[in-house]
Amino acid sequence: MTALLWGVKASLLGYVRGMPDGAVTVTGGAEEVDGGFRFPAAGSLRFCGSVTLTGHGGMMRVVVADPAIVEAEGGWAIEIADPDDDAARLRFATLTGFDGERTSGAALTEDGADLFFGPYERGTPIDEAVVVD
Repeated sequence: MTALLWGVKASLLGYVRGMPDGAVTVTGGAEEVDGGFRFPAAGSLRFCGSVTLTGHGGMMRVVVADPAIVEAEGGWAIEIADPDDDAARLRFATLTGFDGERTSGAALTEDGADLFFGPYERGTPIDEAVVVD
């Protein structure tokens, strides 16, 4: 396992890039690749780097950092670094499946949806992720 390939949410990225002041920036080892972002491995199913979405004259700032695929309530989930608490993790999305390489059925949790301040709700589908060597 060397990286996580994940687009986060393609329609959101298109929206941000379409704004006059919209920007998508990557830091901390993440890089933009065809179809999304590459987050390098930082441990077992843990990855590093961040994607920051900004726009609306500074009113929008969403940071998706240090994603991890974790077991949760008999299934799987995607967690990210909590943007409001450096010591915490935020359950960003639930997964209906994970086969060790590909996720399936990725959907925002309530906390994940709250990061976007309104346009999405719990259960909104997001892009699937793939763990690559």
